Amino acid sequence: MERRDVLQAGVAVIVGAAMPRRALAAQARPGTTSRPLGAHPLGAAFAGFQGTMLEVTYPPGAESAAHQHPGPTFGYVVRGKIRWAINGEPAKVLEAGQSFFEPMGSVHSTSANASETEPAVISVVILGKPGEALSKPAAKPGDDAAR
Repeated sequence: MERRDVLQAGVAVIVGAAMPRRALAAQARPGTTSRPLGAHPLGAAFAGFQGTMLEVTYPPGAESAAHQHPGPTFGYVVRGKIRWAINGEPAKVLEAGQSFFEPMGSVHSTSANASETEPAVISVVILGKPGEALSKPAAKPGDDAAR
């Protein structure tokens, strides 16, 4: 079993049952596709919150607009390479096997496939309240036109 399979299986155990399709539609961004992998209420220490796991596929050259998630977000690059940054920081290229973290309140300012020829796939776990949108548009930090 590959390392990514072990990671996905472990996170899937944590997050559990399937997410409603309307929540998936709210998450999807132009150029990417998202597939729910599970959602599950968290324990007493996090009462009122759930963890939702998604698989996001970026076609070659695809990029998402700046956005925010309702809570902390943990991600893992399953296949390919992505360009990733939060809060207007310089973008990093992350490859398969690397992970990332977005603290609560951060703006996911760069989210793109780093390749023009190969797709990229990431798995993410987003913490938030049940029924809350998993993603909402946000102004890119430093973008005066968006203010």
